[in-house]
Amino acid sequence: MAVMILVAVVGAMMTDSTQSATAPATQTVTPSPPDPAAELASLVRAIDDEGANRRARLASARLLVARHPTAPDRQRAEALIAQLEAEIVEESRGAQWSYLTRTDDMSGRQSKSARVRSTNSFQFGFPYNERQHATLTLRRHPRHGNDVIFSIEHGQILCHSFDRCRVRVRFDDGPMRTLTGTEPADNSADTVFIPGYNDFVQRLGKAKTVRIEVDIFQEGALVAEFNVDGFKHDRLR
Repeated sequence: MAVMILVAVVGAMMTDSTQSATAPATQTVTPSPPDPAAELASLVRAIDDEGANRRARLASARLLVARHPTAPDRQRAEALIAQLEAEIVEESRGAQWSYLTRTDDMSGRQSKSARVRSTNSFQFGFPYNERQHATLTLRRHPRHGNDVIFSIEHGQILCHSFDRCRVRVRFDDGPMRTLTGTEPADNSADTVFIPGYNDFVQRLGKAKTVRIEVDIFQEGALVAEFNVDGFKHDRLR
């Protein structure tokens, strides 16, 4: 009886082994390449869709030129590529600026401001030893008037009513101008008001870089550099 059971088990194992050896291998199905005519028609529809995202249209136009060099729409796609690239560059100009509109509670009128952060960072000694940036703000306020405001996150700008408050400003590669700043009404030491709003805004609209230098308590002169390219003055009107 034991011999018969052993023979049956061995036979079953041999059958399983044979089936495993003869089982067909899994076949990988290779997708067929896209139909050139159908792909071209799809790309043409994509570049003609003026409501689509600029970058999506640009990608479709580039693909059409690369994969269908003899297509009748190639020349039109090349012109569209140049147009969209220029539009995207122009659209990205000024992205570093942030604009804010709020209602002044006392007058009920709108206050508008534009703000940009310095491209360089700096670090002072204790207790202001965290790395930080400066901020340039232009503000139009219904009660306080128009202001150019320079501020840092931590530290003390040497600007007091009893002493001269020197602020040095340079637009692009132009000459440095030394102005006399004003301390805030709340006497906060991290902010200084720069005079000449109208002149500053006029120069700002033509500049790409503005450098502002102030004196910091126990740190000496600090130069903050701002990328002001793409400033939109109309957003403050």
